[in-house]
Amino acid sequence: MNTPDPADTPQAVHARIAARLADLTRTTNPELPPHPYIRRHLATHAARGHVLDDTHLPPTLLPYETSGTVRARLGLPVTDSPHQVWLAAWARIEPFIPPETDPASRATSLHFAHHTTHPHPPTTPFPNSRITPQWSTWHTTGNVLTDTHRPIHAFTTFPGPDGRTLLATGSDDGTVRIWDPATGQPIGEPLTGHRGDVSAMAAFTRSNGSVLLATGGIDGTVRIWDPVTGQPVGEPLTGHTGRVRAVVAFTGPDGHTLLAAGSDDGRVRIWDPATRQPVGELLTGRIGPVSAMAVFTGPDGDPLLATAGNNGTVRIWDPATAQPAGEPLIGHRGWVHTVVAFSGSDGSVLLATGGIDWTVRIWNPVTGQPVGGPMTGHRGDVSAMAAFTRPNGSALLVTGGGIDGTVRIWDPATAQPAGELLTGHTRTVQVVAVFPGPGGRTLLATGSDDGTVRIWDPATAQPAGEALTGRTGPVSAMAAFTGPDGHTLLATGSYETVRIWDPATGQRVGGPLTGHTGAVNAVAAFTGPSGSALLVTGGNIDWTVRIWDPVTGQPVGEPLTGHTRPVRAAAAFTGPDGRTLLATGSDDGTVRIWDPATGQPVGEPLTSHTGEVSAMAVFPGPSGRTLLATGGGGDHTVRVWDPATAQPAGEPLTGHTGWVNAVAGFTGPDGRTLLATGSHDRTVRIWDPATRSLLLTLITGSPITSLTALPAAGTAGAVFLAISGPAGAAAMLLDCRGL
Repeated sequence: MNTPDPADTPQAVHARIAARLADLTRTTNPELPPHPYIRRHLATHAARGHVLDDTHLPPTLLPYETSGTVRARLGLPVTDSPHQVWLAAWARIEPFIPPETDPASRATSLHFAHHTTHPHPPTTPFPNSRITPQWSTWHTTGNVLTDTHRPIHAFTTFPGPDGRTLLATGSDDGTVRIWDPATGQPIGEPLTGHRGDVSAMAAFTRSNGSVLLATGGIDGTVRIWDPVTGQPVGEPLTGHTGRVRAVVAFTGPDGHTLLAAGSDDGRVRIWDPATRQPVGELLTGRIGPVSAMAVFTGPDGDPLLATAGNNGTVRIWDPATAQPAGEPLIGHRGWVHTVVAFSGSDGSVLLATGGIDWTVRIWNPVTGQPVGGPMTGHRGDVSAMAAFTRPNGSALLVTGGGIDGTVRIWDPATAQPAGELLTGHTRTVQVVAVFPGPGGRTLLATGSDDGTVRIWDPATAQPAGEALTGRTGPVSAMAAFTGPDGHTLLATGSYETVRIWDPATGQRVGGPLTGHTGAVNAVAAFTGPSGSALLVTGGNIDWTVRIWDPVTGQPVGEPLTGHTRPVRAAAAFTGPDGRTLLATGSDDGTVRIWDPATGQPVGEPLTSHTGEVSAMAVFPGPSGRTLLATGGGGDHTVRVWDPATAQPAGEPLTGHTGWVNAVAGFTGPDGRTLLATGSHDRTVRIWDPATRSLLLTLITGSPITSLTALPAAGTAGAVFLAISGPAGAAAMLLDCRGL
């Protein structure tokens, strides 16, 4: 009997193939794309050969990689290892890269992602990157399963036909999507049928052992789906007259699976999904809109339902009799968004609830009494919750925050946090689910209004760093100006304050400028009558425009008023008569021109955006004309204006898929004026406004709230580009030659 040669095992063969294909990428012209087979299949050979590392999948290949499976093959959450530094960087931005993105943009984005975790010059040649990073506090997360580009309001996990755990998400566009969390890939086509937001979801098993999904929507219906075929099962269940916000499945007294659905109409309906008929009486009476439900086993072994709504109470029901079972649980102030049942240390059933009052509370549903004190920590609504068991058998709770966008883990036995704060979402965490990961690990999945589904390992996930130390709240605006000693300084706006920074060191200069009530959405710099720099700022709550002396920290004159909604953008420019003028943009859809010397408006407002004006910059147009570029919130466009005529100058620049939060104009090495724009779609884009062409896209993995671009002294063809957002801040040199 012959002994198999170890060199002939499938693993060894794939490893040799991966090594040879990697060699081919190094021997070809680095400016040319590798062979399509290498781009598509090298990651597969490396993974099957157990050599998925930076040597066998070189960083110069990654901008051309087309399998889209790097992050899935590394496993979520992505963790750095000495042999997978570049692969980990690529995995962090992979879910955000559109297929049509050009190689230079991909290479630039990879270079940026690498620098955010390894802030030193790359040792690997990277010819296509257009940036040289300077410094960064940007945090690029490695746990994004997918970016749906839509707010996610419903979520559940269920076993697929082959035993794998699958995820189902429901979003505000009326679709239900199925995902494989092991690969990050969608399965099948979206399930469509709801008219509007899908706001509730549950999985259940029918008599033949197959899994079905039940979804509830703003259209008042409950729909049942076969996730394998992607088809609806029967007609929708109708009767509710308001949004269905909660759906749960449970086993009835006769062993049949039943569905309970709660709605804004203040009713809970019980259905038999097999016959599509209602079961028993409506649960109603002083409930109010039903925002959450949970099912648990009562003391006699029969199922009970817990419902929560807008009146701060949680009610227990016997679905067999449609009657209350015990007294309401009272303690929350306002909406109770979520309710979860779990086993206490003695094996008894407990309920956990989270609400608009920022608290998590534990209850004994039999006695109706709270267990311990409320758990606090979220800065805003507790909008999502799930329970899971740690290795020692004790229960933990995971919660998602509304305003703060964080994920927190709690020990209900001690009412204390258990583990690190999990950050990365940039908007409300609407849904949380628990599922088994590789090797028996418990993993968490979260869905958010930021459109992403993220995977977390609760035992190891780490929090994101702050953007700039010493600030209060996220940076929402930024501008550069020349300080008294000739050095470039940055002004940033956040909650109620404007702060001055030295961009070379990342350190704060002087004290904050205070006066606005609420967030400072807009900051711009201009030269005052004495030749020194002044700042103009726009307010979110007070709707005012204010002028400041950044050296003294004092306001200059009275606030400028006229906008009827938050002021999100500001810029300064020289008018035709030589006067310095200010332009401001607002959620009221207008751009207004002001004379800062008199505090009076100049001319009529500029109107064209269909929605908010969220960003603005001034740049020189043909024949020396001063032009304005404005970014839109609702319409996602960049528009160019001639402020002297109050008319648009050409067609809008289109391509962003989210709010355009920042615009900056700068001069390229060939004398062309270029525009840099930053968006909530997690990209920075470079444009030629004269030709309306997109030149470069930098994918950052997190929304951009502000940016600035300045000439880079002593560096030919380069521009200093600084960005900031919820993930932090970063500065880089942008090579504009050849754009």
